[in-house]
Amino acid sequence: METKAYSDIKVTEIAKKSGLARQTIYRNYGDKDDILYDYLCHQFDFFDDRIKGRQLAGADVLVAFFEMWREFLPASLLYNIQLSDRKIRQIIYRSLEYYVQEKYTPYFMSPQASIGDMHYYVFRSLSSSLHGILIEWSLQHYAQSAEQIGKLTYQLTDSIRQYCMEHAAT
Repeated sequence: METKAYSDIKVTEIAKKSGLARQTIYRNYGDKDDILYDYLCHQFDFFDDRIKGRQLAGADVLVAFFEMWREFLPASLLYNIQLSDRKIRQIIYRSLEYYVQEKYTPYFMSPQASIGDMHYYVFRSLSSSLHGILIEWSLQHYAQSAEQIGKLTYQLTDSIRQYCMEHAAT
């Protein structure tokens, strides 16, 4: 499955490779997209635990995120990003929405804070920015360092973070 297009992978193959019955997989997941989403969310949880353990802040959080993406991204996922698989990119985007709202936001805003009715747009914009840069950086075979990309992302998303901090109500 490492060199197979995501769209060609069947749940039956995943079950066989994992040593689980197909029914067991369907009992826990709706489809293979849910499996990949869950995997990515777990990866982002892992990234966040490591970032917290290093007590990082500011741009260093995104630098570490990009470092870990490059280090821990499975070759099969990179292969499918390079195939321009739209489904893969959608799932990565959804998992980045999770990361932004559940893990990244507390680095610059109180978890109890709310930014009101603009919440949806603000966090989708932040997720979209992170997604676009992450995908393009992966497609460019990490031509720039994680430090360069992390700092660039931090600078490009500064207005979003500023908006959150200015409009946060607890």
